[in-house]
Amino acid sequence: MIMKKLRNAIIFIIIFLIIFFLINKILRIVPNAISDFYKEPKNSLDVVYVGSSNAYAHFNTVLAYKEYGFTTGLMASDTQPIQSLKYLLKEVKKYQTPKVYVIDLGHIHHYKNDDVGAIRKIIDEMPLSFNRLALTKKLLEESKIKKKDYINYYFSFLMYHNTWEYIGNLKRDNLYKGYLLDRLTIRIEPQKKNDWNYEVSSLNKVQKEALNETIEYIKDNDLEVIFTVPVKVYDKKTMGYINEATKIIENNNLKIINFNTCEDFEIDYSHDLYNSNHINVWGATKFTRYFAKYLDHTYNLDDHRNDKKYSSWQKEYERFAKSLKKLTGEDIKNKDFGKVSQ
Repeated sequence: MIMKKLRNAIIFIIIFLIIFFLINKILRIVPNAISDFYKEPKNSLDVVYVGSSNAYAHFNTVLAYKEYGFTTGLMASDTQPIQSLKYLLKEVKKYQTPKVYVIDLGHIHHYKNDDVGAIRKIIDEMPLSFNRLALTKKLLEESKIKKKDYINYYFSFLMYHNTWEYIGNLKRDNLYKGYLLDRLTIRIEPQKKNDWNYEVSSLNKVQKEALNETIEYIKDNDLEVIFTVPVKVYDKKTMGYINEATKIIENNNLKIINFNTCEDFEIDYSHDLYNSNHINVWGATKFTRYFAKYLDHTYNLDDHRNDKKYSSWQKEYERFAKSLKKLTGEDIKNKDFGKVSQ
């Protein structure tokens, strides 16, 4: 009798946990590029781009597929804390075996974890695992969030239990395999390449530890990685952070490209940004065509365009092209659309 009750209790606990975590998964914030990453079949991505919103605003994954045939996942979220990098690389490695990891450094100044939404946009999309728990613990300990509220971050259901009426709206129709289409345009004073030529700003303890831990993980796991600095408007302090980070990365014999200082790449600051921190679809087209060509030629990436297993990529490209035509009246098939040279 005792064994039967114990068995029934165990079964009840298991069923309860399954239901609890399914609800926990449903009642979360609006899906983002990270949720799109988990939709891809295991070991189907050639490139994974890790970083902040610059990653999914800059790199048009479906355009890169259409023109070169390789697939790219975006493990990216708004205002992503720099401390997340090592954990997100570990997360990618559990599901994918990309030929190259691209790491966006444009968010190196995000380390205070004051933005509650920024934390949630990462951890809420991750399946429950020891890695997710470790990342959550790391971000909470280096934040101003009160310890009594920690439980809300480990179990999203406790924060979102009143959001049933929004479940039907939890979608982003302007996401295309992680890429976020934005057609807004703002005129900004151009940032000159020589603006980067000055002394470095010392990284603080948190920033330096996060970067060094990430580099150590890369080396220990023999990952092929390239760091990038996205195009946007930077203040001098952040430029200084990036300059010091660049020295650390290069001293560890790793690659880094600062797209703000490339002699053969530039954007139109009067047309290609939708705010001071992000490029729009015209800027993203220029960036994607430039960087996709570099990735394809440097890493000899596979071309999946004739493989039926990757048909979803063609469908998403067609959906993107249709949306672009509707929103802008322009055709992405026109090779002059988003042309790199001004």
